[in-house]
Amino acid sequence: MMEAPKDIQSLLLREQWETSFFEIVEHYSERLYQCAFGILGNHDDANDAVQEAFISIWKNLHKFEGKSSIFSWCYAIVRNQSLSELRKRGNRYVEDVEAQVDLKDDTSIRWTAKEIENQLARALAMLPDKQRMVFELRYYQDMPYDAMAELTHTSVGALKASYHHAKKKIGYQLTQALNLP
Repeated sequence: MMEAPKDIQSLLLREQWETSFFEIVEHYSERLYQCAFGILGNHDDANDAVQEAFISIWKNLHKFEGKSSIFSWCYAIVRNQSLSELRKRGNRYVEDVEAQVDLKDDTSIRWTAKEIENQLARALAMLPDKQRMVFELRYYQDMPYDAMAELTHTSVGALKASYHHAKKKIGYQLTQALNLP
């Protein structure tokens, strides 16, 4: 098995498109899926977005210029595909989650892990696109701010502020939804 980033980029430099593509799929599928799922909050939609992104990656592999890492380039394509899908469907996901979760005012309710997960997904879906993306990258993918800055073309300070605001909004939403003090 190849060592991902350097070997993929060397294959690209030698214009070995098919081998490069298969290495990208092998090394990055899971992380790219996590990106899509973080934005879309639905397994089927995330799988569809990643498949569409892989088609785009395949069609545009010859255009990769090497100005960023191959992962950053692929991640941007998946992110854009996922955001496009999110815009197409509007607030359908938020409405779907609301329909699945029975919100009662009874403070004696014991929330199951699935219910908490649904509430978290709802809180994430309510964030502005940029805050959701920053939260997903930092919290779930543990991406350093400097890597996020390269990926998003945003300053580290702005990313830290977005992450802070996202955490506060999520905390507030969960506190309200779960009837916490």
